[in-house]
Amino acid sequence: MKKYLLPYLMLVLTVGALNPLHASSQDISNDSTKQKIVIKPGIRPEVVRTIAQIVSGESEAQKQAKAQIAKTSSRQLVSRERVTEVAAPAIAYNIGDLRSLYQSAAAKFGIDWKLIEAVHQVETGKSTDTCIKSYAGATGPMQFLPSTFRHYATDGSDICSVKDSVYAAANLLAAGGADSGDITSALFNYNHSMSYVNLVKSVMDSI
Repeated sequence: MKKYLLPYLMLVLTVGALNPLHASSQDISNDSTKQKIVIKPGIRPEVVRTIAQIVSGESEAQKQAKAQIAKTSSRQLVSRERVTEVAAPAIAYNIGDLRSLYQSAAAKFGIDWKLIEAVHQVETGKSTDTCIKSYAGATGPMQFLPSTFRHYATDGSDICSVKDSVYAAANLLAAGGADSGDITSALFNYNHSMSYVNLVKSVMDSI
């Protein structure tokens, strides 16, 4: 009996020692599954929230886009503007001054000065120093296309100047046959229209 008593006592002691440990382990396990919030007296828990504030109005990107559109519109508006008439320095001419000019140009190219006056009258009503432009692009007191004026201008290069234009017109009329007396051919070369030719000739005859 004594032979078995010692092992039995050891077994009892061992089981007794293990039970508290098991209980402690169980309590820890149970506590670990629970969440407790301990609030100390006098301390108020606060929750900090970040709220994105929405301000009415335009964003910076919208402002930049609008500014770019305005700049582009401004550039497009300027590019569409066209100057159809440019004011030249005003020079006072009376009929005596103009006829002196016609006669001087006619003498240089060997034509009748009345022909030049008649063309000037029909083209622009004897307008002087003007950049008035026709629907076809003819410009100046004698209504030249710029390319034609550059070809016949010999006494000045300003298409808006009455003096430069009169000399270029005299040159063109002479080249068309007026220097040999062929007024009809000269006028038709100036403007390809027989009604124009007849109108200028009638004005010429009235001077």
